[in-house]
Amino acid sequence: MANVPSNVSKRNLWRYVNQKIKRFIHHYHVFSVITILFEEMLKDLKQGKDIKIFNLGTISLQETKPRWYHDVTQRKVVLSSKHKILRFVLTPKIRKKLCEHLDIDTTFKDD
Repeated sequence: MANVPSNVSKRNLWRYVNQKIKRFIHHYHVFSVITILFEEMLKDLKQGKDIKIFNLGTISLQETKPRWYHDVTQRKVVLSSKHKILRFVLTPKIRKKLCEHLDIDTTFKDD
C-alpha cells in the first residue's frame, strides 16, 4: 500500500492516483484531470465560495481585518493591510470524535 505524505501536492496526488488505478489510464490524462480540479477549486475560492468536502470539512478563503502593530524598524505603531487566509473547519462529527480522544493531561504535562 502506498504512503500518502502529510503535505499533498499535485505531483504526490498524481502518483497516488496512478498507483490506485494501477496505471490503466495514461498518466498525462490523470495529471490533466488533477490540474483542472485544482484550478476549479482555486477559481471558486477566489470568487468567495466555500469548498465542502463530504464528511471531512469546509475550506474557505477569508479576509482578515487590518490590525495595529508595532513596527520595530520604524519605531512606531502602524496599521497593517488586510490579508486573505485559508481556513479549514472540520465537520462536527469528526471534531467531536477528536475531542473525545484528546487526553489533556498527557498533552499538557505539568513541569
